[in-house]
Amino acid sequence: MNFSTNTLFHLEDLKQILNDLDKRFILGITTLGLSLFYLGKIWHSYGYFKRRGFNNPKSEFLFGNVRSVFKKKNLSEQFYEWTKTYGKTYGYFEGHLPVYVTSDLDFIQEIFIKQSSNFAARKKIHLNPRDNDPRVDLLIATKSRWKRMRMVMNPTFSSLKLRELDPILVSCADRLIDVLNKEGIECDLDIAQYMKRFTMDTIWNCAFGIDINIQYEKENEYFYKSEEIFRSFAHLNLFTYLADYFHEFRAIIVDFLILTQRVLSIFIDSNKLQAVFWLRYKVRELVELRKRNGPLANRKKDYIQLLLDANEQFQNEKTTDQNEIKKYLTQDEVHSGLMLFMLAGYETTSNTLTNASFVLVTHPKEQMKLYEEITSHFGSDLSLVNSESVQDLEYLDLFIKEVLRVYPIGTIVRRCTNPTQVKGISFGIDDSIAVDVLSIHYDEELWGPVDPNLFYPLRHKEKRHPIAFLAFGAGPRNCIGMKFAINELKIALAKLLINFEFLKSDKISYEKLEFEEGIVRTAVNGVTLNLKKRN
Repeated sequence: MNFSTNTLFHLEDLKQILNDLDKRFILGITTLGLSLFYLGKIWHSYGYFKRRGFNNPKSEFLFGNVRSVFKKKNLSEQFYEWTKTYGKTYGYFEGHLPVYVTSDLDFIQEIFIKQSSNFAARKKIHLNPRDNDPRVDLLIATKSRWKRMRMVMNPTFSSLKLRELDPILVSCADRLIDVLNKEGIECDLDIAQYMKRFTMDTIWNCAFGIDINIQYEKENEYFYKSEEIFRSFAHLNLFTYLADYFHEFRAIIVDFLILTQRVLSIFIDSNKLQAVFWLRYKVRELVELRKRNGPLANRKKDYIQLLLDANEQFQNEKTTDQNEIKKYLTQDEVHSGLMLFMLAGYETTSNTLTNASFVLVTHPKEQMKLYEEITSHFGSDLSLVNSESVQDLEYLDLFIKEVLRVYPIGTIVRRCTNPTQVKGISFGIDDSIAVDVLSIHYDEELWGPVDPNLFYPLRHKEKRHPIAFLAFGAGPRNCIGMKFAINELKIALAKLLINFEFLKSDKISYEKLEFEEGIVRTAVNGVTLNLKKRN
């Protein structure tokens, strides 16, 4: 049988079409199979807590309990409500990732202190980098890397070293008083905006050694860029949702974003980059400048210098043990440590000062007690107020603790790094446990006999369970900047109370503070009040 050339061409085309169809069919079947397997895995994960005998709120497929948390905009208050329903230890789902929640103090003590080496990481949230990323900071670092970084950074937050930052702190607090004298006397003002600028001023001056005039200059690039970073944490984007709902692919999503920013940074001016990358660029620039030029002349040390000095000291230490890991920070870790100083110290301190202002307005007797204590020590002489002298103000210390109890900054979460058991519960690597701080801070058994819903600073004079107060965490991974934050709060409040009386505005109600929660809890509408100049 003879075939024409055209017929042969048609047969070859048909074979090619069938071959392509086979490939597409196989690819389609494979994709469908993998998708069904992954969806089945997700469906199975929602039985995690039931299989272990724990309660959990009803979850949605794919979303878990994330949408209900986002709707409430306050994870701490959501935990508080769930704890009333499901008990002291239960679980919830972020996407399909199971997370334990507990307010059981013995359970927390086991995780945070007794077995801290088995829970040597914080939970991965949103778009955290990989554990082995060279730019990981102290907050995210795990295991031996965290231990090395903490060892180098601990001395920089000692009382002795922090005293070197004292003149800068005092100067920034004096600026706050000056600005309020010019702008805020006997008129309605949102004190939160002033506390933000004061806190940002202390951070850029104390950490980076530069004066950016942030309290006086309203249109300040550094302030707006820094604010943009925190807004990005509070308002999640598409990539953040994907990382939350499909946590197995979080590392890939993060790597993609980092690569994209690196490529863009080649072609785009640094000021136009996403704010967090802008900050990293600025920090790197400042560190390199300091390394070239040395310490600033005629000035007390700032945190850049304290960190570089501590790092150099550890690098120069001699050791006879050849296997001992060198205890120093890489260049990327120095940059990340300085960024953390800002990111961890800004909203936490400014929000606490704002919350304290609300208490002063709504509790005039507390305000008078503080004023009498402060003036009995300093009179009206602001120059006597510093980080050493404010340690003698016992009632101010109790007041700040009570502000932090009534208005905790947020939740605390740990991640399991070694398989272990706690109170009969088996934990595997990467299992996460969140602490319901709000329920603990309002527990009558822990904080009675005076009603925990009442503001009562003297309750902190009584001996309590060592884990009952969680304002700064607990165990080895507690807040490294706690002493600095307390100094900043005490200096600011002492100077404010010497100068001003905090009064209510006639235009708003002061029933309670409403919060929304990103990384930390923030008063939704700030705190509007009046300031009256004291004679």
